[in-house]
Parts: sequence; structure tokens; C-alpha cells
Amino acid sequence: MRIGLNAQIVSRSNAGVATYTKNVIRNLVHLESHHEFCVFGSDEFLSRLESPRARLLPTSAIVNGGWKRILWEQTALPIKARSHYVEMMYYPDHTGPLIKKTCPVVITIHDLAFLAEPQTFDMKTRMYKSFAVRRSARSADKIIVVSEATKQECLRWLDVPESKLRVVYNGIDAFFRRIEDHAALEAASKKFALPKRFILFVGTLEPRKNVARLIQAYAALRKNRRLEHGLVIAGGKGWLYSEIFATVNKLSLADEIKFLGYVAQDDLVALYNLAEVFVYPSLYEGFGFPPLEAMACGCPVVTSNRSSLPEVGGDAALVVDCRDPDALAEAISRVVSDENFRSHLKEKGLERVKLFNWQKAARQILRVFDEVA
Repeated sequence: MRIGLNAQIVSRSNAGVATYTKNVIRNLVHLESHHEFCVFGSDEFLSRLESPRARLLPTSAIVNGGWKRILWEQTALPIKARSHYVEMMYYPDHTGPLIKKTCPVVITIHDLAFLAEPQTFDMKTRMYKSFAVRRSARSADKIIVVSEATKQECLRWLDVPESKLRVVYNGIDAFFRRIEDHAALEAASKKFALPKRFILFVGTLEPRKNVARLIQAYAALRKNRRLEHGLVIAGGKGWLYSEIFATVNKLSLADEIKFLGYVAQDDLVALYNLAEVFVYPSLYEGFGFPPLEAMACGCPVVTSNRSSLPEVGGDAALVVDCRDPDALAEAISRVVSDENFRSHLKEKGLERVKLFNWQKAARQILRVFDEVA
């Protein structure tokens, strides 16, 4: 069967769904199978994708992002797929064809945050996603979900039968690893002027990531326990981020908290290796890459007890109610003050990440394609 793979979201994006799409497609096209793949994506991505089973079909650079990409996927892509005699289409970013389905379709739904946590989205995005994902879910032949938590959300919020859903966990890039080169770590520390001991958060600055409560917990630790650690926050600004900086100013923590903005992958690995504890207090995640990235780098993890995070972290993370700054402060304090407990979490984390592999994920997705075929 000739299967079309929509890789357009990989263009100019480092978000979780783009990471997912890039890794799944890279592995799919190298698996032994009786299928042929047509990959629709940017020249930049396709130039690094070589496989005898894949027909690489470049798309225009003008449709690389935002509403232009969505419009292209809904209008031009179905025409291109028909012209190349595609017999099944795979859409890895929530949304399949909304107007007319011309062949069997498989989609991946990563999360339903726009329904479960609607206050964390602007109205325009929420309305579009609500319409597009509901419609796509109803018309898709199979739906891949990235966690059991997302599966349960689909059953709760979408009008789809359980028989349509298949749980396939994400993988973790092997790039995230322990660094033994002390000179490289020292260089990264100097580059960002990092404190000797620090707590790390990585993620977009937006309400869903719950950064303001992390700052409140950090303030309590500094005040009551004379914590010497700095707090390092890496990630670009999303939307409604002003509360985060207002909290910093209100608690007079500007000198203790470093905001690094977006950090490139090389530097991110160094940050995970240098941090004493990684804290991810997100209120909602369909999967959540950062805790596993930190574990792969040997950094102990404190994370939220909500959505998929306990499922993904398992017993390798210290799970806490991150809506409670005091509980979050207690968890952080336990990790930074107990060296044996830190070592325990590190060892558990390094074992935990072995369960999450992109090649394994691609093989399971291929089995979903076989079901539809």
C-alpha cells in the first residue's frame, strides 16, 4: 500500500508535535515493510531523509507555519496525495481532512488541553481546535494517542469508540544523555552564568506550565529553609506569561531567578546535566517530553500528579500536587537535601527512559497502518 505521511509541521518548529513527527517519520521510512511511503514536507527536512521505500515530495516554503500550513493541508495536500495515488494518509498533528476524505486516514492526537484546560488557550485557537479535532476524530479510521491519559481524554471529550484508539508511547532522542566531559559542562555553565547549584525548569512560558506556582514554591524555600540554589527557567514566551514576571517582582526574586529564553538542544542537554533537580509542574500534558529528557541526562525529576505525567514518569519521578506551592516546595526540598534520594531518582530515571524508543514507536504505528490496510 502507498501511504502518505504529512511532515509539513516539521518546518521551522521545535515544538513537541514537530519533534514527534520528525522522529516517527525518520523511523517509519527505514522499517522493513511491504508499504511504500510518500513524504510531503519541506526541502530542509526531506534533504536529511533517505530511504528506498520513501518517495520524497517537497512542498513550498511559504506554507511552513501557522494558518498557511493549515490551509495548505486542507486544500493542496489532498490533491497532491491523489495525484501520487496515495491509498492511505497519516496526519501526525491532531487534524485530518475536514472537508472530504478521499482515502483511509490515521491521525495522532497528542492531547486535548484545549478542552480539558480551555482557560489556557485564546478563544480563536480553542474554537478552531475544538471543531477540527472533533471532526477529524470522527472521520479517522484509527487514532493513535501518545498515552493512556490521552486515550481517556478522547473517550471523555470526543464522540469516538474505544476500538478506534491505539496507545503508542513517544520515544526519547538518544541525543539526551549523560555528559562526562567536564570541560564542556563548565563551558555551558560560564556561557549562561549559571549558579553553582540550581533547580531547572524547561518549557514554554504559558499558564498551562504552572511556572508562577513554581516561583512561589521557590520563594518559600528561600525564605524558610535558606535554600542556596538558584532557579533557572529555560523556554520561550508563549501567551499570558506576564503573571510569571509579575510573581518574580512581587516576591523580589529577580536576582535569584535566571530566564534563559529559548535554548538550543546542545545547551539544553548541558543544562539537564548540570541541574541538581528538574521540576516540571505542568497542569496538563498529553505526554510531556522534558521529564524524560532530564532523566536521560541523569537529573532527578519532580513533576505533577496530573494528566499523563505520573504515567510517563512512573516510579522514577517524585510526583506531587503542583497546584499546591507548599507541597511543591516540600518535594523540591526533599530532593536537594537528600543525596541518597537524589541518587535513587537518577538511577530509576536512567532505567525508565529505556522504555521509550522512537523505533519501537514507529513499529507500533506501522502495525496500526496494517490494521487499516
